Amino acid sequence: MRQLAGRLLTAAALPVTLLSVAVPAHAQSAPFEQPAEAAASWLAAQSDGTAWNQDPATSLDAVLGLLAARVGGDQVEATLQWLNDPAVLDPYVNTAADGAAGFNAGSAGKVMYTVATAGGDPTDFGGVKLADEVAAAQTANGTYGDGTAGSTAWAVLGLSRTDTPAAATAAAGLAAVQCPDGGFNYADVDGGDDCVSDPDTTGLAVSALVALGEPGAASLEAAVAWLESAQAEDGGFDGGFGANANSTAMAAQALLAADRSEAAGRAVAFLLTLQFDCSSDEPGAFMYTDPEDPDFGEATRLLATAQAIVPVSGQNLATLDASGADSEVPANGCEAADAGDATTAAADEDESGSSWLPWAIVAAVVVIGALILVFALRARRGGDAAGNGAAGSAPAAGASTTADEAAGSAATDEVKDAETADESGAEGPASGEPEADGSDEGKDK
Repeated sequence: MRQLAGRLLTAAALPVTLLSVAVPAHAQSAPFEQPAEAAASWLAAQSDGTAWNQDPATSLDAVLGLLAARVGGDQVEATLQWLNDPAVLDPYVNTAADGAAGFNAGSAGKVMYTVATAGGDPTDFGGVKLADEVAAAQTANGTYGDGTAGSTAWAVLGLSRTDTPAAATAAAGLAAVQCPDGGFNYADVDGGDDCVSDPDTTGLAVSALVALGEPGAASLEAAVAWLESAQAEDGGFDGGFGANANSTAMAAQALLAADRSEAAGRAVAFLLTLQFDCSSDEPGAFMYTDPEDPDFGEATRLLATAQAIVPVSGQNLATLDASGADSEVPANGCEAADAGDATTAAADEDESGSSWLPWAIVAAVVVIGALILVFALRARRGGDAAGNGAAGSAPAAGASTTADEAAGSAATDEVKDAETADESGAEGPASGEPEADGSDEGKDK
């Protein structure tokens, strides 16, 4: 495992092409442009640096989510280094589903699958020869470990990532525990009439059957048909507690593996309705159900998110490819979205603010034009008034001239009279008064 750091995420166990998901138009209102990366961002933040809840099962699901999103290589490496410790791995792979001591082929197969997908060596991990142990755990009817569909499916998937994949008899083993309606049950070991199919186990079994290829073709067709019949109109799948993220995620990745893109797209669209957006306290996470259970909702987000990332990334467990993954986990995009909203708001404000500018210019031109017209009219009227005043003052000037002439004539007469009086010895007025009086009298006239 010491060599894992240099090999991690450099190549996938299988060279496969990422399947595209046909998402209906109504799903385009998803809260994130990259919902899988946003979910991975939230998921990675829940780790304590090495693991999730210090639990191998939960941590493996989380690692698979990061691998599917092709991000978080450093976190993946840290978690697998933690799991490589025998003190951590042994209790997980050597405890049966019922809690009794004994090799757990399903758990060991899941470890093999995850390590191999991350680019590590699944044949010798944590001091355990996992591939040998799992292969030796196959039963007479072809199942593995406790004989359930779940254990068998994980054993098949784990071995499919080694040089010695599961034998064709594994397909017969899955067929032996298949329910009459084509689905699979998590606990059934005989596929009897009382077998009740569930989408979670059926989804896992479908991926294993795809990995097995031709030997599992008949069982695969029946299982996929059951999944399609169990899908609700809104695209979700009910695992017994209402349509939920986990059941829908397992079914969706199986539909992708079986090339049922339309049904898979509807399932992914349903999953996206369960993702918390940037306005929440847990942006990127997936809720188990909507609305969430008030008592257990928060605790179910971790597994719901880890499993949802696989199909939301367009991947499936049969061909999951983590090659080219980034070592870091990107931000959830909320800060960029907030900045974009602020920029948009500013642009809208600028646009709305500048939209009145042409009208303001027009109004200003009209006002200025009106003022110019008013001043022009006033100036014209003033000119007319001045002209009329000049014409009216001419007679007055003429009258004044006539009065002056009359006054002058009167003054001349008075002077002559004075001279006559002097000559006759009479006393006349003081010098200048007759002229002034004559002038006043002339004006009065």
